[in-house]
Amino acid sequence: MSIVAELAAIVLPVFFCAGLGLLWIRSGREFDSALVSTLVYKIAVPCLIIATFSKVRLEISAITDIVLAAGVIYLVTAAIAAIVLRIFRLSFPAYLPSMIFPLVGSMGLPVCLFAFGEKGLALALVYFTLGAVGTFTIGAAIASGRADLKKLLQEPALWAAIIAIGMIYWDISLPKWMYDSTKLLGGMAFPLQLIALGCSLGRFQVSSLPRGIGLGLFRLAIGFAIGFGVAEFFALEGMVRAIVILQSSMPVAVSNYLFAVIYKREPEEVASMVLISAALSVITLPLLLLYLL
Repeated sequence: MSIVAELAAIVLPVFFCAGLGLLWIRSGREFDSALVSTLVYKIAVPCLIIATFSKVRLEISAITDIVLAAGVIYLVTAAIAAIVLRIFRLSFPAYLPSMIFPLVGSMGLPVCLFAFGEKGLALALVYFTLGAVGTFTIGAAIASGRADLKKLLQEPALWAAIIAIGMIYWDISLPKWMYDSTKLLGGMAFPLQLIALGCSLGRFQVSSLPRGIGLGLFRLAIGFAIGFGVAEFFALEGMVRAIVILQSSMPVAVSNYLFAVIYKREPEEVASMVLISAALSVITLPLLLLYLL
């Protein structure tokens, strides 16, 4: 298979599903984002985590490497982004979550699956779980101006990850009926996430194009630079290295826009960042995969 065909097989399904969502919302049809988000993050993703780790066995060292690398990436990104925002006198509650937390779920997970198979998905899920917990706790706290630790315990992805770690540690596999059930429910995560992503992008309006382009490019550039630097610092190799760099280089997550809307933190500006960075990823993602594969 040529490299062009290989890249197309990875990225086209992602953009095709997101495009369906974009066409759906542009045609004037209704889309219940709240319901879909609940189905994805409360049911599908936890089931996907459990089903994946029931079948794919990762070494504890690989999981530790991903968790350590992701944690450092989030911390370094937050520090650099805070400095940049302070220099340009931009609002921390509005822009900092968008800089820290990229789109590691609806875009990162399917890309890692198509590029690296089920083992790549398992590694990406480790990175995603840490990001999801951080987004809905730290990200929400920055946007709202107050911390709510109870949200951490209410995240099903966290409990699914704990169950998955227990399954790996004690070498437990699910009964076939339970594996098939969790796999079936987890299977709806990717198409629903991508269609919801397309619908969200279809609703956005670019209000400040120069700032949206600047911050969107900054998110993509800083994500790759820090991901690459951390991978080099920890001497990560093979698939672990590729997943860390790939996940850290994703565009701005849509959840950051939701926080901006809920807490009235310049939602139009954040929407511009989400839209611009997602559009730019049409170019940057194939280039990134060309480098990593």
